[in-house]
Amino acid sequence: MFKSLFRSIKNCFVFWSDLLKSNDKKAFWANNSSKALGSLVVLLSFALGGVILYNALKPVVKGGCKIILQSENQKMMGVQDRVAGVEAIKVKLGTSRKEIKSIGILKANKEAVIKSEISGKIKEVRFTEGSDVKKGDILIKFEDDGQRAELAKYEAEYALRKNEFNMNRTLYQQKAGSQQKYKESEASMKVAEANVANARFQLSRTVIKAPFDGKIGILKGATYPGNVIQPNTELVYLVDNSPINVEFLVPAKYIEDISEGQAVEVVLESFQNKVFSGAVIAKDVTVDTKNHSLLLKAVISNEEELLQHGMLCNVILITGEKSNVIVIPDDALDREGQIEFVWVVDDKYRAYRKRVITGSKSENGVEIVAGLQEGDRIVISGQLRLSDGVQVKLLNEATQSVLKDSKSNKQRGN
Repeated sequence: MFKSLFRSIKNCFVFWSDLLKSNDKKAFWANNSSKALGSLVVLLSFALGGVILYNALKPVVKGGCKIILQSENQKMMGVQDRVAGVEAIKVKLGTSRKEIKSIGILKANKEAVIKSEISGKIKEVRFTEGSDVKKGDILIKFEDDGQRAELAKYEAEYALRKNEFNMNRTLYQQKAGSQQKYKESEASMKVAEANVANARFQLSRTVIKAPFDGKIGILKGATYPGNVIQPNTELVYLVDNSPINVEFLVPAKYIEDISEGQAVEVVLESFQNKVFSGAVIAKDVTVDTKNHSLLLKAVISNEEELLQHGMLCNVILITGEKSNVIVIPDDALDREGQIEFVWVVDDKYRAYRKRVITGSKSENGVEIVAGLQEGDRIVISGQLRLSDGVQVKLLNEATQSVLKDSKSNKQRGN
């Protein structure tokens, strides 16, 4: 049966194709009247079958479309009826910063490891650990009896040699003494003088003084009165942390953006709510070939002396600023793959997703190059509750309204 049906359809198609190609269509129709009749029967059969099929399926199709439309209407009504609580702000113009972030280490403005220069017994420690000292203050004294005795001996010898020199010089000038004796006494006097200078130097090494103003650290090892210390022993640490320096590395690709005088901001875990400001004072003359970075040094005033030598810190180098640009909090920005967008609240308090193009990102927020205008209201909290067209309630505006009403009531009561 199916073969016969397929053959009839094929013959119908061939007949109508040949008819269209024929130059004398009347003659062709007359010569192929039987085929024409068969083709007309096939076409009428298909038309009749189509009408019957349409009438049979019409209620089903109509019902399905009705269900789909009702479902979509219900969804739209659900979106419109639902109210999402969010927090929103109005977009304002601000300042966008171009910055480079790095990790740095704090370095004292001046530092010194105080060491012993001689072998000797400590006589006295004249400072309090952790206190401030001034340049020239005596820090540690050693027993110096031996050095003083040595100095006295050489001073006495020098006095003797000096008298001999003066006497021989007078005799030589009066032509009563020889030049050789005069020269020998002069040489002996100079040797004695050098011995005195050396003895004074050795005596000075029994006293250790502060080389600069700073804060003295904690005594190391057996640095206490009565203990014998060997030469070159570390005794205590002295630093000057006001101001203090910070050294940090930046990638060499930013070398054209870096210059002396640029502002830096330093943040430490110990003082998370405090930002220490400074400026670049020097940059290295070569790039590190291992990590392709350039070493920079910045100075921070450190007037409160909170920062200490050796502390690790986060450094933000500010290489440029742009004013009067749209800057929004990073919390307001959502991402879907490579696309960035925000939720905008219109005058009817409905939220809609809007794509934006971002610029530089900094501690101030994210610069918006395109997509927003000053005065637009954007959602900063509660985005997970949103879908396009949903009604929103601004929770932060409600809080502000309550605070204003409370303040007004108090003023009326007064």
